[in-house]
Order: sequence, then structure tokens, then C-alpha cells
Amino acid sequence: MADLTRAAMHHDHKAWRSDNDMWRCDINAWQEELKKAKADLKRIESALNEHEKALQNHAAAIRLREQDIGGHEHALARHEQGATAGELASLAKAHATEAAKHAQQRESHERIKRHHHNVVAHLNHVCQALSAAP
Repeated sequence: MADLTRAAMHHDHKAWRSDNDMWRCDINAWQEELKKAKADLKRIESALNEHEKALQNHAAAIRLREQDIGGHEHALARHEQGATAGELASLAKAHATEAAKHAQQRESHERIKRHHHNVVAHLNHVCQALSAAP
């Protein structure tokens, strides 16, 4: 019986060494993956800075469009106060241009919105994964 117990213990030790070898191999692979992920952080930070600039540029473009719309509205109000019919044709042409610019701004906003939501959702997922206790 003592021989059987000793043999069982040797068997366990061999299995444990095999587990330890496998775990060390896993850890080496994970360390390499982590090293790469840390290097990617610089690229991620750069991309986030570019995204921030894009948002600032988009906000500035919206402000400019607001000014353009205000100017167009002001010109229309002046026309209503007694300008000639020829000015209305000019206002209508300008209005068509404003409508096209507004449609382009809408498309740009939707594209940025989708991109932003995608980026933030993925970053939130990463943050949640990192904050979870292993």
C-alpha cells in the first residue's frame, strides 16, 4: 500500500510539473501580448488626439454654418422689409446652396457620430475588462 501511495504521489508531482510548464508557457505568451498592447497604447493615444482634433474642427464648422444660416436669415428678413423681387431670386439661389451645405454637414455629423460611438464603446469595453479582478 505504501508503494501505491508513493507511486500516486510521484504521478501527481509529474502532473504538477507538466501544469507548471504549461503555465509558464502561457505567461510568456501573455507577457509578449501585453508588451505589444502597451506599445499599441501610443498609437491609440495618437489616434484619440486626432479624433479630438476632428471633433474640434467639426464643432468649429457647425459654428460657421450657424453664422452662414444667420446671415442668410438676416438677408431674407431685409428682403421682407421692402427689397426688390430680383433679390428674392438671388436669395433663393443662396438658399439652395445653404441647403446643400447643410445636407453635407448632416452627413459629416452622422459619420463622426458613428465613429465616435464605436471608439468609445470599444474603449469602455477595454476599461471594464482591465478593471475586472482576475
